Amino acid sequence: MARPGTTFLMITRWNEKDPILKERFFGLTNSEGNHGEDVKEYYFYLDSTPSHSYMKALYRYPQAEYPYQRIVEENRRRGKNQPEFELIHTGIFDQDRYFDIFVEYAKADVNDILIRIRAVNRGPDQAPLHLLPTLWFRNTWSWGSGDPKPSLGLSRASGPKVIAAEHASLGKMWLASEGDPEVLFSENESNAGRLFGTPNASPYVKDSFHSYVIGGDRNAVNPAQAGTKAAARYKKTLAPGETWVISLRLSDRPPGAGSFGAPFESAFAEREREADAFYNRVAFTIMSSSRGSTAIRPDSPHPPAGSAAATASGRMFSLTTSSPCRTTGSIRGLPRGISRSTAFLLPWSTRSSQSSNSSCSRASGTCTRTGSSPPTSGLSMT
Repeated sequence: MARPGTTFLMITRWNEKDPILKERFFGLTNSEGNHGEDVKEYYFYLDSTPSHSYMKALYRYPQAEYPYQRIVEENRRRGKNQPEFELIHTGIFDQDRYFDIFVEYAKADVNDILIRIRAVNRGPDQAPLHLLPTLWFRNTWSWGSGDPKPSLGLSRASGPKVIAAEHASLGKMWLASEGDPEVLFSENESNAGRLFGTPNASPYVKDSFHSYVIGGDRNAVNPAQAGTKAAARYKKTLAPGETWVISLRLSDRPPGAGSFGAPFESAFAEREREADAFYNRVAFTIMSSSRGSTAIRPDSPHPPAGSAAATASGRMFSLTTSSPCRTTGSIRGLPRGISRSTAFLLPWSTRSSQSSNSSCSRASGTCTRTGSSPPTSGLSMT
């Protein structure tokens, strides 16, 4: 659909505690980290076909304020012979106070991308969450190369909230958002006033959504509902264990009455089935060649009873390998004491939950498997 590096879609997040919107992963620079550059977030790529007709990822978002300063200061203080100070060491995930945010993409056609966001409150109390799926253009029009400026605007058609996009080389696209989110517009222009103390060409700059959502500045976004950066703002307070689903669709076709609902879910299910079928074939080689595993025919409808595939929670699970036991906390899907794992692909998606049978030896500094069941994967968080 898009020429590489031209058009972008991100899922911006805010928990009403962080001082900034979470648009990108936070990490340390080479001089800040005691082992060099390092991202201090927890994210997992759970699934993808080679053609990217279906993709799934998970981001774990703390409900408390992210400890930016503490992460920087503690890692800078430590020497190269000391372990890194990770986000989990701060205690921010204690009592499971975090959101699991799953993001899935499925292609209904070559230039018709379905998007499903699923947020789950893993904590013991209700917690607020803002999600802002954000579409923007890379700013090439200010480079002096003569590139025409693209545009985003609010479509006035009835039905779902739609951001209409037009680009000289990409043509027209539409981002439809299910439900009734507030749609915000700004420009993908650096805030020169904040960075350099010089006047901005437009009052609507790339951090305007931060000023609007967190700072409460109602004048920070464009009332004309046009620009080169736009977001659909959703917000909800989730009860403990509650799941919240948001659907979007980015397409080169104008949205219609069938953009969501049954056709949307049917296309998603078909792409997932295709992904399962692909990995069913791939996993046959992996499982049949593994020592002590049960040979599995790729066309078998169900895994043999008692096999690893029969007990795995989803197509992917983590098989713990011997590695340093540096973690001190526990997150679902990341058992206490586990710092590394090896991903294995399985052909069946049973989505059943299995508890971890891993043990950690502080004396030897290794983590070892003590049972036959694989640890819980990121696909089945219970």
